[in-house]
Amino acid sequence: MTQKKAQIAITFNWIYIAIAGAVILMFFVGIVVKQQASSEKNLVINVVTTMKSIFTGAGVSEKTKNFISTSSLKDYTLYFDCYGGVSEFGIKDQEMRMQELIHPIFSPYELKTNKIITWSLPYKLPYKIIDFLFVTSDNTIYYIAGDGNGFVGEFINATEDFGNVKMFGKIEDYNLIEIGNSYQVRFIDFDSTTNICENCGVPSSLWDLPDDKVTAVSFSGTLFNKVTYFQKEGTQWKKTNDEDVRVVSLGGERDAAKYAAIFSADGEMYNCNMKKAFQRLEVLNEVYGGSEISNYQPGNKLLELIEIYEPLKSTKPLCIGHLELFDDNLKYALGDHQVNTLSCMISQESSCLKAVESAVAIKKLNEDLNRDCLTLY
Repeated sequence: MTQKKAQIAITFNWIYIAIAGAVILMFFVGIVVKQQASSEKNLVINVVTTMKSIFTGAGVSEKTKNFISTSSLKDYTLYFDCYGGVSEFGIKDQEMRMQELIHPIFSPYELKTNKIITWSLPYKLPYKIIDFLFVTSDNTIYYIAGDGNGFVGEFINATEDFGNVKMFGKIEDYNLIEIGNSYQVRFIDFDSTTNICENCGVPSSLWDLPDDKVTAVSFSGTLFNKVTYFQKEGTQWKKTNDEDVRVVSLGGERDAAKYAAIFSADGEMYNCNMKKAFQRLEVLNEVYGGSEISNYQPGNKLLELIEIYEPLKSTKPLCIGHLELFDDNLKYALGDHQVNTLSCMISQESSCLKAVESAVAIKKLNEDLNRDCLTLY
């Protein structure tokens, strides 16, 4: 009997030891898990904060390209979005996010890469409003077709160092697209003979990619100033915007608004970031002398010029004429531009077209001043 009691006691001792060991083990596992979670949280905070610094720096450095190694983050997916005129970015599925209220950021919704590419270009209408920041990656491949009245050649030359822009010319080339190790593919269409249209077939080589990783942007209109966005849905293209997106710009070389349409994930992100540009334009119009009210009163830069040339009516009549006396004058053009800007901000397409027209008028008057007077900008 004594021997059996001893055996039972030993058994219970081992049970207590096992339970105690399990508790201790769980304690240390809990510490490790908490430290890992804390480390990951700190990593996310550091990464997002660094992204903020990089994008802010890149956004204010005009015509600057940056190639940023992100090999240590290759297992993370970077996230971008824009809503209500506010850009947001961070790491996917993590709570830590950063917002950008001022600078427009045009990018895909997601990037998972070893190298981020940033590029900034100034947006003018007609004076400089702000620098647009484009964000992409070395494994986001852009296939481009058509000529776009010379725009395509310019785009390819400008992005030559990106290493991710390719041409496809004929429809048979389109059907032979190869993606390699690309994370996502964007088609840029300036040629109506391509196969990018509603319910048209997606190249079979792209069928296995997730739908949201295969997108297209198609330009149309006399000046290629209308944009339709598409996304793969199974084996076909589907529109992602009900109405064409209007490119509001003066055209010319390095057309920032048109470049922005190429790098934007879709029409919603494009319009959201353009809203920030127009909010800034509203302020700049006031600085230069525009007004949102019909009985326009000049101010700021225009007022300064009028005060300079008012006493010089007899010796420099053209100056005061271009400023406020001629039928076509800066006083009226700036007020008109402000009205058009405010209307365009609430998505009135006709007003966006008028904003371009009033910008052209201001640009011409400024050139007229440049012949013998101080200019507005």
